[in-house]
Amino acid sequence: MKRFVFVMLLCIAVSSVKAQPHGKSSISFATTIGTGLSIPSSTSFSWQVLGYYKLTDRWSAGAGTGLSFYKKMLVLACGNIRFQIGRERKFMPYAECAAGYSFALSDNANGGFFMNPSIGIQYPLKNKIKLQLAVGYELQKLERLKKHTDNYFLKEVEEQLSHHSISFKVGLRF
Repeated sequence: MKRFVFVMLLCIAVSSVKAQPHGKSSISFATTIGTGLSIPSSTSFSWQVLGYYKLTDRWSAGAGTGLSFYKKMLVLACGNIRFQIGRERKFMPYAECAAGYSFALSDNANGGFFMNPSIGIQYPLKNKIKLQLAVGYELQKLERLKKHTDNYFLKEVEEQLSHHSISFKVGLRF
């Protein structure tokens, strides 16, 4: 229950930050959806919402939350650092790394460490909205309790899973 309350407070904090109304804002937001080519386990699907604070012209740092779907649904809480490669132009390459912890909502599973370094390209659309495409590596650790019953025994085994995948993300930054 404590984990759920913490994740909900993090979601509210990220969504309640307001950018400055005049001039160039140092706060931006992004949302992405993605999938991964698994190595060798199940294919994942993810959705993230991130808030960034511009540290310099090229560096941004932030926090975010999201959902990951492997064999179980996981709620993600992460920190993110982003570096703009090169000067400002129409197709702008960037590198970023998100790392944090994911929480399982199921009683028979625990989340674990999450990390997703990636490289991508950003393209401006209308009204200061930017389209982002990225490819990276995703690591997700997960513990779960597996039960097996037969006529004689009830067996419970704790599995420690480590999902590795090549991730593909598409999103908007505003």
